[in-house]
Amino acid sequence: MKMQLTFTLVVTFALLVPSLSRATSLSSRGPIPDESANPPPKAATMTKREVVKKYVAGCRKKPAKETNCDDLRKNVVEISKEALHTLGSSAKRAYMPTILKIFKSDEPVLRIAAADAIGMIGPQDSDADLLVPIANDPVPDVRRAVAQMISHGKGSAITLLGQRTVSMRTGLTPEKPADPGKYSMPVAPESTYLFYASDAASGRLSYVTKGMDGTMAFFKAKAKKGPFKLEEFQEKYRYQLQDEGQARDQAQEEKAKQLDNAKPDPTNMKAFMEYMEKVQFVQAGQTTMMLLDSYQPNLFGAPTVYILEERQIGQRSYPTRYAVVYQDQALKRPGYRLSWMTLPDGAIKTAQAASMVDEKQEEALKKQDEALKKRGEALEDMVKKKGEQDKKKFKKGQSDLEKELGF
Repeated sequence: MKMQLTFTLVVTFALLVPSLSRATSLSSRGPIPDESANPPPKAATMTKREVVKKYVAGCRKKPAKETNCDDLRKNVVEISKEALHTLGSSAKRAYMPTILKIFKSDEPVLRIAAADAIGMIGPQDSDADLLVPIANDPVPDVRRAVAQMISHGKGSAITLLGQRTVSMRTGLTPEKPADPGKYSMPVAPESTYLFYASDAASGRLSYVTKGMDGTMAFFKAKAKKGPFKLEEFQEKYRYQLQDEGQARDQAQEEKAKQLDNAKPDPTNMKAFMEYMEKVQFVQAGQTTMMLLDSYQPNLFGAPTVYILEERQIGQRSYPTRYAVVYQDQALKRPGYRLSWMTLPDGAIKTAQAASMVDEKQEEALKKQDEALKKRGEALEDMVKKKGEQDKKKFKKGQSDLEKELGF
């Protein structure tokens, strides 16, 4: 696999700083042993410099000259991880630019090591703009490492970025951006897909774009209804959103119940670990949905909703496809989230049956309150009129008395 020249630079640079070799890491891997104290026989083992030099000279060209390039690559990766750990352990911000270059490497494990190193140094608000793109790595485990790294930073901008870039998925396999066309969802021009804020299984895909005016105009042209302020949308479709949430919760409960019924024997370690992974996946799905439907003002400003499709299901009309446009406060760019219903109509109708009872009761109470309000207003008006009549009678009586007394 092609390696980046900058990664070799980090290796070489780290090997030139032997005084840092005893530093410790946030990852609790302990101190790095000082190999110079007990050097291996030169005839048996190449030095780190020799390994890197041999890989660069014989394996980075196509076709590779060396026959053992895979082994050399693995050795170089391990050397580079150690070098990154050494630089991070120094806690010196001067190494930040060099470490950041590693995120251009093809090796996810090196990008994870680079995130760990920056976490040890401690990112600051001045680094926030540099961390935004690397937080959107296509590899889930790299995203999680970057999120962990950001959590070790200090400053309001870093804290905000950490809240925005929470990542739930795991794995070393690179993800590909979901195809919005598959779900009949439009994408605004000049949009960038956000891996950590998207989940097609949940019906949510997020993007950042360049211009707010152009993005709003794009969705307004495609909208069937709107624009609505987020609070207005949530109130207008309160029961519809509640039905969708109830149906989703019910589906999650069914999955959890099925898993519980299929719980393996704990003594079968392999089966039990696979079972726990499935449990964690279900739990992560619930958390992901909560995050993707949360629009805190400090992160998203004042979102605007454009309804792209509304469909009748049972006794209600539901916004089955819509776009939420906002100003992404952490990323300092306009953004939007495409949302669509992923649940079958039958599940929505089941949830609807229960909420219709609640809605009718609420309507009855509302009518009762309106009747009581009107009755109160009528009584107040009557008392007011009676007071005015009594006042007129009093004035007339006083006037008649004054006349009788000759005043």
